[in-house]
Amino acid sequence: MLKEASVLVKHAYRVEKGETVLVLADDEHMQEALALASAVRAVDGIPAVMNISSSVLDGMLAPGIPEAPKHVAAAVENAEVTMISTVIDYAHRFAHTAAVKRGVEHMARIASVEEGLGSWGLTEDDIRQVHERTLKLRDALRNADRIHATTKFGTDITLSIRGRPPLIVTPIREKGVSMGPLPLWGELTYAAIEDSANGKIIVDGLMNVVAPTGFKQPIEILVKNGKAYEIKGGEEATRLRSIIEKGDKGANVIAEFAVGTGHKEITGTLQEKGKLGTMHMALGDNSRAYPGGQNVSSSHIDSLMRSPTVEVDGKLLIKDGNWVF
Repeated sequence: MLKEASVLVKHAYRVEKGETVLVLADDEHMQEALALASAVRAVDGIPAVMNISSSVLDGMLAPGIPEAPKHVAAAVENAEVTMISTVIDYAHRFAHTAAVKRGVEHMARIASVEEGLGSWGLTEDDIRQVHERTLKLRDALRNADRIHATTKFGTDITLSIRGRPPLIVTPIREKGVSMGPLPLWGELTYAAIEDSANGKIIVDGLMNVVAPTGFKQPIEILVKNGKAYEIKGGEEATRLRSIIEKGDKGANVIAEFAVGTGHKEITGTLQEKGKLGTMHMALGDNSRAYPGGQNVSSSHIDSLMRSPTVEVDGKLLIKDGNWVF
C-alpha cells in the first residue's frame, strides 16, 4: 500500500511541499487512508485524515447525490488536494456534490482512490499511458457533433455534444478540473445536449446504485428528445423506475456520454466504467461536473455498456470496443 500510495501522491495527485491534503475515508478504507497520508508526509505535504463513515452510510442508504455536511464540505472546499478513499459507489456519486464543485472552483485537485490500493502492480508508466490515450481520444472527437452508438445487445442511440468541451479524466489530477477516480481510471466524457438523445439504451454492464456489480437482466431504456420515457427489464429496471419516479424533473434526462480509456480496470466492478472498450451514459445531473452541462438534478446514475460501436459525425471511431482511428 505504501509503495503504490507513493506513486499516487507523486505522479497522480502530484502533491508538492507544503500543500494541504485532505483524506476522506470510511472505516473500511482507513488503512488505505493512512498509507496515503504517510506518502503525503514523505513529500513534505500536510495531510489531515477525516473519518466520514456516518456520511458514507447515509449516502449508501439513498440513491441521490450525497451532499456533504457543512464541516466536511468546508474541508473539501479549502484543501489544495482532496483524496477520497471510501466505498466506491459513494465516492463516484460524491464527485457530483456542491462541495466538490466549489473545491474545483478554488483550483483544488480532487480525486477518489479506486479499490485495491497495494494490489494493482501500478507503475508511473501505467499513469502516463492512460493519460496519453485519453488525450488521443480527445483529439479524435475535437469539434464533434453527432454521436451514434450501438452494441450487440441492442443499444442504438444518437445524441449531440455540439459545442460542449470534454471533461478529460485521467490519473493525473489537474488544478480546477472536476473530480474523477484514479489511478487506473481513464475516460473522455461530455455533457450531452439535453434534448438531443433519441433511441434505445440496453444497459448490459452495471449501473451505480441499481446494479453496481452487474445485472440479472439487462435494462432497456427508451429515449426521446433527451428523456427516458420507458424503462423495461427485471427487478433492477423496477428499482431504476422507482428512483426516477421519486426523483426531480431532471432525473430522467440523458446527461452524459463517456468512453473508457484505462487498461487495468477490473470487469464487474464500478471501476469498469473507466475501462478501455466500454462506454457509459448517465441519467440525471450534468450541471456540476461537466463543462457546459445545463441539466440540474439531485441524482446522477451511470449506466455501462460493453464493446460499443461508436460513430462520430458519420465516421467510425470504435468498432465492438476496439479503437479504429
